[in-house]
Amino acid sequence: MNHSTRLPSRTLSAAAAIAVVCTFATASAQISVNIGPANLSWQQRFLGILPLVKPDPKDPVLVTVNGTPITAAQIHDYAKTEARLINATSTEESRAVFKDATENLINRQLLIDEAKRRKIVIPDPQVAARAGEFKLTGLSGEEISGGGSQDPQLLDAVRGSMMIEKMLDEEFRAAKVRPTEEQIKKYYEQHRDLFIKDPGEVRISHIAVKLPDNPTDAQKAAARAKIEKLYKEALHTKDFAKLARENSEDSMSASKGGDLGYFRPGQLPPVVEKQVFSTPVGHLTPIIDSNLGYSFIKVTERRGETYSTLNEVKPKIAIVLLDYNEDEVVKALLKKLAKSAKIEFHKVRRS
Repeated sequence: MNHSTRLPSRTLSAAAAIAVVCTFATASAQISVNIGPANLSWQQRFLGILPLVKPDPKDPVLVTVNGTPITAAQIHDYAKTEARLINATSTEESRAVFKDATENLINRQLLIDEAKRRKIVIPDPQVAARAGEFKLTGLSGEEISGGGSQDPQLLDAVRGSMMIEKMLDEEFRAAKVRPTEEQIKKYYEQHRDLFIKDPGEVRISHIAVKLPDNPTDAQKAAARAKIEKLYKEALHTKDFAKLARENSEDSMSASKGGDLGYFRPGQLPPVVEKQVFSTPVGHLTPIIDSNLGYSFIKVTERRGETYSTLNEVKPKIAIVLLDYNEDEVVKALLKKLAKSAKIEFHKVRRS
C-alpha cells in the first residue's frame, strides 16, 4: 500500500503517496532561511522531505551519487511534496521543482555520505524513537492503523536525517554561527524598515494613462507603451511634478504635479496599499494595471511612523542571523563535497 508518514505537531506539509514529510527541529534553528530557487530552508530540504519509494527494477535511475542510485520515482515523489510546500501550480513551476528536487536529493546523499565518512553513528533506540513519532497517513491525510516506526525503509531514512543533523550541528559549532551583539545591532540599523510598528502616513504622487471604455487591443498596447515610456523618464527625472503636469491623464492630480496627498493603511485599494507602504521615500512603485488604465506612484514623504526598539526585536534578529549563518555553512560544505564526489546523470531509455 502506498502511504506517507506524518508527524502532526511538526509537519511541514501533508505528504501524498509515498513521501514522508517531517520537520526535524534542531536546537539552533527555529526560523527558516531560504536556500535555492524554491525558497525552502536547508532543514526542509535535507531533513524534512524523505521519499520512501519501494524498490522497483523498472524504475529508471536518473542519478548516482558516489554509487548510490537516485531513481525517477524518488525524484517525482520528492518534487510532488516540495510542490505542495511552495504551492507550485504552473507547468513552469513544476519543471523548476523537479530540477530542484533532483538537486536536493543529490545534496542530501552527499551529506549522508560525508556523515558516514566521519563515522557519525546514531544508536538504534534513538532512531526508533524518532521514527516512532511518525504516523501513517493515507492520500487524504487520514490516519491508518498500524504506524510505520518499524518499517526498515523509514528507519533508514530517519537515520540518514539524524546523521545529517548531528554532523551539521558540529559544523555550526566549529563555524561559531551564533551572531554577536554587534552583528545584531548592525542588522537592526540597516533594516529598520522591517521593524515598523505603525507605518503612519505616506504621501504619494502618481502619473496615469487612461483607457477608454471597452478599449481595443491596439488602444491597450498604446497606453501600455506610453506608461512604460513615462516610467523610464520618471526613474531619471529630478522633477517628477513637472513630468506629471505635462503627461498625466488624471486631470484632478496632474495640475498639482501628480500629488494625491497623505494616506494611512486602509485608505487605499489593497493592491495599491501593499505597493505604496513597501516602497521607500523617493522611489517608484511598479506599474499598476486596472480596468481604468495604467499608473505608477512615487512615494514622496512619510510621517508618524514608529519603530520597535532594538531590545524588542533582538531575539528575532538573532534567530534570522543564526539561520542565515547556518545556511552559508551548509552551502559551503555542499560545494566542497560536490568537488570530490562522483555524480553521474543517466539518460532514460525510451521504449
